Amino acid sequence: MTGFGAASRAWSDGPGGRSAQLGVEIRGVNQRFLEIKLRSPFGAATEQELRRRIEARVGRGRIDATIFVQREESSGAGALDEARVLEVLAASRRIAALASDLGLMAAPVNPLQVLGMVGAPGRAQAGSEGPMAPPGWLIECVDEAIDGLVAMREAEGAALCEVLGGLVEALEAQVMAIKAAVVSEGERLHVRLCERIAALCARAGVEPLPPDRLAQEIAVVVQRSDITEELDRLGSHVGQVRGVLAGSAQVGQGKTLDFLTQELFREVTTIGSKISAHAGSALVIAAKGTIERIREQVQNVE
Repeated sequence: MTGFGAASRAWSDGPGGRSAQLGVEIRGVNQRFLEIKLRSPFGAATEQELRRRIEARVGRGRIDATIFVQREESSGAGALDEARVLEVLAASRRIAALASDLGLMAAPVNPLQVLGMVGAPGRAQAGSEGPMAPPGWLIECVDEAIDGLVAMREAEGAALCEVLGGLVEALEAQVMAIKAAVVSEGERLHVRLCERIAALCARAGVEPLPPDRLAQEIAVVVQRSDITEELDRLGSHVGQVRGVLAGSAQVGQGKTLDFLTQELFREVTTIGSKISAHAGSALVIAAKGTIERIREQVQNVE
């Protein structure tokens, strides 16, 4: 399931003693296993703690968590350290002079390169600077972002539960239609087999089979086409799916639903191989389509 959570707080004694804004953004998309990618300017020890807190709340999915620090400049967002700019320009002149002594020509430095070497004020993330000490309330800010992510995932889960409930109802209706369609299957097979055997005997010029022998052969064919057991198991699996959907949210429900979906498909496939009526075959195809739609939705359930 997808989700997004964000939180931010003012950091009065941020990097360099300057005021800053610390923000946390956590994004999650569906994935079979749990994969966490964390970007933070606070070092490995803090990252491990944040990773543990995410793992405790999220069971699966690809999670991208970013912690950034937005520094506040006292003289405006575009303020520059002029002394630092002069140092960079002086250093570039010395480099050009050394290159000239060696018979080389150094390319002139443009303003954008100077700005990059000076370091423009702005958003600091992992890799932009060395690890800094985190504020004491960092974990609370991260938990707030995780709460937003989990709340969004729970809302999507509730909507997904309604969708699955509607699909299960549609499947139940199709199973009942299959059951009604095969009520007269034995009688239809009896009539058809009697006609075919009589036609074959007449074509071969032999006496028709005795009634008791004919009844034995028809009983074997009817027994092979009986789908009572498959219908009973279908009803049991559908009931279990309803039980999972009605139960409280738990980690691992997605795997349970995925297994039940496989069993539903297996039973419907067996039914399709046993019945020969065109109406029943059409219902089996429709039921397979519904189960496939259930399977696709179940892949998003944790």
